[in-house]
Amino acid sequence: MSLDIKGYDGIFFVPDPNSDNDGDLELSFFHFNDEYANKKSVDNTSLGDMYYVAFFKGDEEGDITFDGNFEAIFSDPQVYLKSLAGMHIFGCLVRKTENSGKWFQNYLKNALEKVKMYEEIGDKL
Repeated sequence: MSLDIKGYDGIFFVPDPNSDNDGDLELSFFHFNDEYANKKSVDNTSLGDMYYVAFFKGDEEGDITFDGNFEAIFSDPQVYLKSLAGMHIFGCLVRKTENSGKWFQNYLKNALEKVKMYEEIGDKL
């Protein structure tokens, strides 16, 4: 059963460490509380809202890489995310609004900096 995501601005998703099924995703819904809150969706259709999407991938050795970003329309983002089970990915979906692009760019910048830092110190941990 899908959770009604109306009112949420995005979803963080990570592999679920408590799952009995390899690769299930844990979803964390969020909404903006600041200047990004309550903005009108843009580029949506009768099928659904447009989302910004970012993927990161972890491998068996624990290395993390940026796997890309794109925009897509989803009628039910949860169904899409469930189809990614077992791919060892994590990231974020953010509803495209009048100004969520700025938030998404900041998210990508910060995430990529953390991945780079992890790559630099990962072998020393």
